[in-house]
Amino acid sequence: MDWVEKELRVAAVTGACTGAGVMLPWALERSMSWLALLVFPAFCGAVAGLLVGVIAVGGGRYALWSNRVWPARSHRTWRHRFASCTAVAVTLVTAAAMCWLPVAAGEISTDTDEFSLWWIALAAITASSYLFAYFLAPAIDLTARTEDRLGEV
Repeated sequence: MDWVEKELRVAAVTGACTGAGVMLPWALERSMSWLALLVFPAFCGAVAGLLVGVIAVGGGRYALWSNRVWPARSHRTWRHRFASCTAVAVTLVTAAAMCWLPVAAGEISTDTDEFSLWWIALAAITASSYLFAYFLAPAIDLTARTEDRLGEV
């Protein structure tokens, strides 16, 4: 199993767990059917997680490309570069989507002093994306030099 498949699986499972976890308090109250309150949000969360996973894979591919041009010095720096590229890609696309939602709904309000929960959600998505990408970073060959691989690009 390669890193792309691992990344997409982790993203889908994380999205499903988040979708079900958000609805868990209402399911425990038994206000509606637990099937309707947990399965459907888990499915929607898995789909959203797959979308985020595709964006993360794009960031990971950029990290792999950057390693050809600028090789990492160690496995640790490679993991941090891979995680940073992935987290930046996910954060930028997610932030753009979160900005677009209120604009499309016409609910822009600048006269409130309350802290938006969108910032907390964006921070959680960024942090989880960084951590998952750090641990799922593919192994690289540190012995190859930049001059040897510039002709292959």
